[in-house]
Amino acid sequence: MWRNAAHGKDEALRLIYSFVETIPIASPIETIRAEVEEIVPQLIEITKANQEARQDILDWLQIEHHIEKPGQKLEDFARLSSDDFIKEIKVRKPKALGGINPSALKEVRQVYNDYAPAIQSRRAQALQLEHRLSDLVNRAYQLTPEEIDLMWKTAPPRMPISRPQTTGN
Repeated sequence: MWRNAAHGKDEALRLIYSFVETIPIASPIETIRAEVEEIVPQLIEITKANQEARQDILDWLQIEHHIEKPGQKLEDFARLSSDDFIKEIKVRKPKALGGINPSALKEVRQVYNDYAPAIQSRRAQALQLEHRLSDLVNRAYQLTPEEIDLMWKTAPPRMPISRPQTTGN
């Protein structure tokens, strides 16, 4: 699809009907279908839980620290360390409100520790499930190891998941 579809803004693929109707769709065997049907709801739940946690933090930042525009770093705060989270709050917090006092600092660390590790854990679990789902799709299409390798070597920028790490290389 990357080579044949029209590319739109930010390299989004524009799937024009005449192109889409010729895309082959695999018919998975029942064991593959059953495993996919087990994985997908788990991924949906993980995504929902992470979105809710992210929104909780953004609401808290707005209400408690008057941060109206959190920026990319705070919007994805679980990728930050605890110290970087605090630093970013200091950067984004309105200067007129002053800094973060010791009790507020303790609260910020506690909020981070209550939310970030859970999000990080769910992200790691989701990545494992996404790689398994990718493997199942490859099996459904009966791709050879060489075809899978070529697919990863020619993957488009901003691939939703990274190439799985192989052992023994």
